[in-house]
Amino acid sequence: MYKYIIVFLFFVMPLFSQQKLNTVIVDSISYNYYLNGNWNELITLGKQANKEDIDFKYLQQRMGYAYFVKGNYFAAIRHYKNALSFDANDPISHTYLYYSAININDEAMARYHISKLDAKNQAFLKVKNTRLIDAVDIEYNHKINKDYAPNESLTSDLRSNPYYKRIGLNSQLGFRFSLYQSYSTYSQLTDYFNQTIQNEYYAMGVYSLFSRTSFMGAYHYVGTNITTDTYSLKTPGNLWFGKLAHSFNHFDVSISQSQFTNDSVDAKQTGLQLGFLLPTKSKIYLKSSLYNITESDTSRLVFNQTIGALIARMFWLQGSVTLGNLNNFVDNNALYLYNSIYQTTFRTGASLFYYLGKHLTLFTNYTFDKKLIIDTQYIYKQHSITGGIVWKF
Repeated sequence: MYKYIIVFLFFVMPLFSQQKLNTVIVDSISYNYYLNGNWNELITLGKQANKEDIDFKYLQQRMGYAYFVKGNYFAAIRHYKNALSFDANDPISHTYLYYSAININDEAMARYHISKLDAKNQAFLKVKNTRLIDAVDIEYNHKINKDYAPNESLTSDLRSNPYYKRIGLNSQLGFRFSLYQSYSTYSQLTDYFNQTIQNEYYAMGVYSLFSRTSFMGAYHYVGTNITTDTYSLKTPGNLWFGKLAHSFNHFDVSISQSQFTNDSVDAKQTGLQLGFLLPTKSKIYLKSSLYNITESDTSRLVFNQTIGALIARMFWLQGSVTLGNLNNFVDNNALYLYNSIYQTTFRTGASLFYYLGKHLTLFTNYTFDKKLIIDTQYIYKQHSITGGIVWKF
């Protein structure tokens, strides 16, 4: 039967191109293209129909599926979202938005669309609403200091090689809400063998407001303890953070605000980030970030440029450079606070991620810093090496 329809369409399609399309014609032809896997023809027809103001749910779904099969998941997302404008609760559109989100590694979006499905469809996808232990990550960082002083007398300014250890736990407390918690510790011997130990607790909640719009709020406790031969000074600090992020097609944009306070510091930071994923096989990603830090009635800018790419099937390589004074700088959604007594004035580095199967990710990072000692106004170099794992349950 279908072969007669195809033959019929072969002869009549040129006639349709000579006259204005209508909904009945587009519905019939697009459905047959869909049944026979003629994805390019289906996309071409859909574009022409849209130019002539012909649009309906099934056309958008068929175009979305055509792009999905071709591996263009961003275009598939666009068309399935268009289909939702005709039927906001359509389970097919939400299901393929879930699959498309998984393929672009956007778990928050995927879980948002699962939340829109009924219990039967949720059970079919085998995704649980709540997972108290969703993922665990462990990180260890070792820093190596190397001085270059203007005279030999400054070499008595002894410092040890500091280290940083961290463990984190992510929990899914609903399809649209996740909670991440982390405990970390930092230790270093500074001038004349003064001991600095900093223990930290971090908690961040992320809520999916819409399909590709999320809000995150975080609290970061910073407990700094400096011990010398004559005294011990404890300085607790509190860091509050909020961020609104939105993605559209290959772009993502976010704005953030944070405030860090302790007995001697009140630093506010406003950030704006813009990212772009190039539609290439290597999935090259570019992100530019600009921050304004206000502290003690003065303000300064910090700029970061990041570029990443899928260099092999399971390897993601990422490099970055950060310009500006990073004193009390808040990074990575307030997970990291750079409040060292020696201020970083320049940073560059690279990270490598190895996706060892669907549950395990290994990562390593190298960072080069230029550090400034305020009292003596000289700069020394710091090399930093990080290793860690992420286990997804």
